[in-house]
Amino acid sequence: MGSRRNIAVTFAGGGNRAFYQLGLLHGWEDRLRPRLASISAVSAGACVSTLWLSGRERITRDFWRARRSGVSKNFQWSRVLRGKSPAPHGPIYRDTLLCAYSDGGLERIREAPFPIWILTAAFPRGVPAAAGAMLGFGTYNLEKRLEPARVHPEMARKLGFRPKLVDARDCTSPDELADLVIASSSTPPFTPVGNFRGQRLLDGSLVDNVPADAAEQASEVRGNLVLLTRPYPEESLGARGSRTYIAPTRPVPIERWDYTQPQLLDRTIEMGETEADVHRPLLDQLLAR
Repeated sequence: MGSRRNIAVTFAGGGNRAFYQLGLLHGWEDRLRPRLASISAVSAGACVSTLWLSGRERITRDFWRARRSGVSKNFQWSRVLRGKSPAPHGPIYRDTLLCAYSDGGLERIREAPFPIWILTAAFPRGVPAAAGAMLGFGTYNLEKRLEPARVHPEMARKLGFRPKLVDARDCTSPDELADLVIASSSTPPFTPVGNFRGQRLLDGSLVDNVPADAAEQASEVRGNLVLLTRPYPEESLGARGSRTYIAPTRPVPIERWDYTQPQLLDRTIEMGETEADVHRPLLDQLLAR
């Protein structure tokens, strides 16, 4: 039973909060990796999943800590006067991804014996990028306020935003994979509008912040471990058919786009490591399939 690849893992978005997922994987990796049949991920979940698969986590975490050194504010209008984005995140994020995918990182990802689906959102046809970004994120945030227990958003699709899935293994260079993950994480002004293979794209969370359907495209998948990044009501969690939804038991220490307090990222990973034991019965149940 242990050698069967029939388990999918879905990585939800959530900015820095997604590193809670990495802590869970530290506790579960030995049991989970041999069973993987598919991965789907979006936004920062795409960053975490590919970082995990790259085998360069420790080096990349050290690089990010050094690269963001000197960042004391996450948003400064004075940067606009110097012709820069008001947020410093974009270049730091790209450089960190390139660190993860260098020196064999990309090759390890491409050699994975299962698909690694990364979700992005295509603009509604005929809508300019700036207007589309405002419309998309305004709708997304409104839906979260109106229905905080909803795991899978729907409103942006009704406005014409379309899902675009790419298998990370199809990327042929570290730069191309960084383009894909940045497109999946495109949340202006923190990160720029995505540009992947000539197509302008936004954060895939607009069309589904938890892209479990994508991971289940593989016919061999019998169970899907869905890793969320913020607390949800109890009725949204646990075993739900073939899916098992797991979320932090309380808000994680770090905010979504905080680059000013790197120690909080470490504490978020540590919280995931601790809660790997809390959620282990659900993992046991899933792996018994």
